[in-house]
Amino acid sequence: MSQSPENGRIIGIDPGSLHTGYGVLACRGAELKLLAYGVVSPKEDWPLALRLAHIHRAIMDLMAEHQPSAMALEEVFTFKNPRSAIKLAQARGVSVLAAGLSNVPVYEYSPTLVKSVVAGSGRADKKQVAYMVAQIFDLRGPIGADASDALAIAVCHAGQSNSVLTAKGLAAASHNRASSWRNLSLTDLEALGYKVEKNQR
Repeated sequence: MSQSPENGRIIGIDPGSLHTGYGVLACRGAELKLLAYGVVSPKEDWPLALRLAHIHRAIMDLMAEHQPSAMALEEVFTFKNPRSAIKLAQARGVSVLAAGLSNVPVYEYSPTLVKSVVAGSGRADKKQVAYMVAQIFDLRGPIGADASDALAIAVCHAGQSNSVLTAKGLAAASHNRASSWRNLSLTDLEALGYKVEKNQR
């Protein structure tokens, strides 16, 4: 499947049966605008089937509201706990189903690539990714790992579907190691090709 057009809306999803993060971006060439982010959190004591239904309905509502041209997720990776892996796969499945029912193509990226594009290192941890997402969109307060991961996945897709961002993102990854990730400023990000509309929230 080919990449989505450079102009359009992207929804990034970080699935989980208890917390599913989402982030919606508008992409126009090298320009990124944050439209929405948050977490879908069904009640922990609900049966799994009810939690999955709640996640599916919430994502369907997001698809209807924002009309994205692409959904981006991280590729499936191996879990040590099979039960956790099954629950994640089920939450991922209802997310993909929402995209399919909305006729929106789904793109998958490795966790290493997402971290490299956003934080400059494939070994970055969740705090580093969250920090860089906050820097990219000028977010003043913490947004939580689930939402920041979803936004990072959306940013990664934006970079992969834009040749300018891709080339410069790879350049960033080559010189911005984990030891220096906090030194990357918004000016640096814009020099790498990102043009970000400042957050007004």
